[in-house]
Amino acid sequence: MSALSERVGGGAAVRIGVVGLRHGARHVAGFQATGGVARVNAVCDLDTARAATAVERVAGCRAVPWEDMLDPELVDAVVVSLPNDLHADYARAALEAGLHVVVEKPLCPSGVQARELAALAEERGLVLAALHDFRVEPAHWAARQLVLSGALGRVYAVRTRWLRRDNAPGGWYRDRDRAGGGVLLDLGTHRVDLALWMLGFPQVTTAHATTSRALLERRADGGDVEDTAIAYLELEGGVAVHAEFSFLGHLPRAEDVLLELRGTEGALRVANVGDSYRDYELTVFRGEGGVHEQTRYAQLPEAPSLYSDFAAAVATGAAPACPGEQAATVAELVDRLYTAANR
Repeated sequence: MSALSERVGGGAAVRIGVVGLRHGARHVAGFQATGGVARVNAVCDLDTARAATAVERVAGCRAVPWEDMLDPELVDAVVVSLPNDLHADYARAALEAGLHVVVEKPLCPSGVQARELAALAEERGLVLAALHDFRVEPAHWAARQLVLSGALGRVYAVRTRWLRRDNAPGGWYRDRDRAGGGVLLDLGTHRVDLALWMLGFPQVTTAHATTSRALLERRADGGDVEDTAIAYLELEGGVAVHAEFSFLGHLPRAEDVLLELRGTEGALRVANVGDSYRDYELTVFRGEGGVHEQTRYAQLPEAPSLYSDFAAAVATGAAPACPGEQAATVAELVDRLYTAANR
């Protein structure tokens, strides 16, 4: 039994370090809300004020340089929440130091880097996970349970989108060398991941895409990444997937997010409520002999916490909710779509 297993088996919390607090502050809060399963022992950020704020809010937490966070006596696992171009290097360093790793989406900006990380984690016997947090959003979680139960019959078509009317992130997000891509990588990674996850990650036999940055240049001071992407996938078994993403557009809603699966026995739709991309409702559709009905789920089953799930995976060796292997498959598919679109 490893020292970690012995310590956790004795009731100790999994010790977490978080590098990057611009978005990582919510991960600090998430791990602190696991009821003692995990605790944040250390944080690291170039912005000392951000780090100081985290330390003030978390008892026993320390602000440390990155090199010190790689000490297995301080933390058991590291959260990498940095700009995309830094994901691979920081995650690799943590894995090589013998630490478990969970990375903000995307796992890496290239499929090659992501696959290398997954292979390294497997070789070292360490947990590598990605924060594809929509998997544990209650409506999406319930939708997958319906698919797995066979309630839709054989799924033959999927439609997904994330359309933003006027929300193109600035800074490094518009620099392809740092971000790795635009809306296809940023928003598309979430939606493509959900589509494949719902169906058990079937092989993608065909991948087509087209992209545009016309509105980024016209309305948002430019950048060398795309603001719009449309993709078409064919999966093994003949499943067709249509996907559409935008940062900018002449659109009726500020945020329009959808996942729709059509099967031989029924269909379902997970759609955002209002202009929130955090709140969703699930509706199931059935029809036979000219009689059609729809059921909206007013009460959704509880979904697991991504943070408790990762801590449990670290403690027990079980697979996390979003394993690095699957996140690498998504990254490789995004690469294929960019190649099909010729960037």
